[in-house]
Amino acid sequence: MAEQTQFTAAEAAFVLREPIRAVKKALDRGPVRPVLQPRSGSAVRMISWADLFYLFAVRALGDDLTPKARGELYEAVQRAQPSFGDEVRFGRFRIAVADLVDEVKKRIADLAELQNKVARADNGKAVLDARGVEVHRIAALLRGGLSVDAVVEEYPFLSQEAVETARAYAQAFPRPGRPYPRTTAARARREAALELPEEVPFDDGDEE
Repeated sequence: MAEQTQFTAAEAAFVLREPIRAVKKALDRGPVRPVLQPRSGSAVRMISWADLFYLFAVRALGDDLTPKARGELYEAVQRAQPSFGDEVRFGRFRIAVADLVDEVKKRIADLAELQNKVARADNGKAVLDARGVEVHRIAALLRGGLSVDAVVEEYPFLSQEAVETARAYAQAFPRPGRPYPRTTAARARREAALELPEEVPFDDGDEE
């Protein structure tokens, strides 16, 4: 598989190990300049490898950078397109980035491996096994509050690892359109039965 060079906000969140809201906020704030690309029937904001590396480097450097220095770093990264062993120069700074590049590439490889852990049904949807259990359906159950063990109880032919894969995949590759229910029909029926009031014995008014 060719190395991935463009990333959605959700994919960037996976690489950065951050909530997608934080990544979207960073894209809104700049200096990263996302571009709109068609994906799954709609326009999605995408960032380049250099953009992703910049976001990672900024988090690694932490409070050492002023807002002005962050802007200078971004422009320097865009010019340098850093790879193994390079250093990035901006303003009065020179930063060796070999370790940072190595870590970003490793996490991108993890993203590719996650994609390889799921299969594709004939309709194009991501599934976990030959039975066609949809990844995003399982992830919806987890978002609805079910534990991994509870999901395995509902789908005993799935392993805990498969359920965790569904969670991670759905976060990195959100499903467009209407979300899946956050509980199973069987569980909903069981919970509804538990909420029914107990039967009250019929009293015909006669005493023994």
